[in-house]
Amino acid sequence: MRITIQATANDLKSKEVSSLMKNKYIFQDDSGYSMFLEEVTFRQIELCWGSYTNPTQRILTIQSDKPAIVSHFQLSDSVVEAQRESLREKQFMVYQQMAGSYDLSIAPTQKHPRTFFELSISDRFFNNLVTEESDFLMNFHRRSNHVADMLPEMYEIIYSMEHAPYTGDLKGIYLESKAVQLFLAQVSQLDRLNKRESKLKRYDIDCLYAVKEYLDLNYFADLSIVDLAREAGINQTKLKAGFKELFNHTVFGYLRDLRMLEAKRLLQDEGLNVNEVSERIGYSYPQHFSSAFKRKFGVLPKAIKI
Repeated sequence: MRITIQATANDLKSKEVSSLMKNKYIFQDDSGYSMFLEEVTFRQIELCWGSYTNPTQRILTIQSDKPAIVSHFQLSDSVVEAQRESLREKQFMVYQQMAGSYDLSIAPTQKHPRTFFELSISDRFFNNLVTEESDFLMNFHRRSNHVADMLPEMYEIIYSMEHAPYTGDLKGIYLESKAVQLFLAQVSQLDRLNKRESKLKRYDIDCLYAVKEYLDLNYFADLSIVDLAREAGINQTKLKAGFKELFNHTVFGYLRDLRMLEAKRLLQDEGLNVNEVSERIGYSYPQHFSSAFKRKFGVLPKAIKI
């Protein structure tokens, strides 16, 4: 089945706040397909939060009126199979989007909607960021797609943009700074991946990614380096050194960041109290959780409001 994404007067709710333009789109048909998009556009940057339910394989025809550099973050469920590479959950892809139309093939969703976030920046904005210090930026146009795993700081930046604490022009300044921060986090990750390819063996890389995926799913569990090394089939020394090289985090630093990000979400979005959150993310003692939370965010968890 083919669907063309093109907003109509009934699809679109638009609200302009100072220099920001906010748009909400809803697309759906009788087959059970539905997509919700929320866009924020300002100056040379566009942010888009999206979710969709898709019962069958289908082709989306996307209309784009201008070229851009797009960063697609797959927040839940594996995604697109298209002219570009497929993405697993918790991966991102950076690619050049040309003006015109292109087809995107999307696989059926499972039990829950598939969610994503996109950051689009103009070619002009991108060119102002290019520096010889980054191999990724200098060689960006030599490859069609650049794919890597998301890191905890990327989730944190996306979350902070969604819950921006400002309005009007100040919100625009805040979002632009966060958008640049997010893009530079991707640049750092992709540069690091390019440099490590000649140092780590393929088997070790696969094992390290397996550890990261295991942590992503089991961050609330009581884990040890011994257990993780055994689970992945790699020795402890390679695990600790390789994980740091590949993801720029120690194993337990990465685990702690995952726990703190989930804790902040539970406090702010679901309204759980400190004791409930502490238990949910694997802390035996709430005071230990509170201390770790303050080290990460600079405030105690009780200061986080819904």
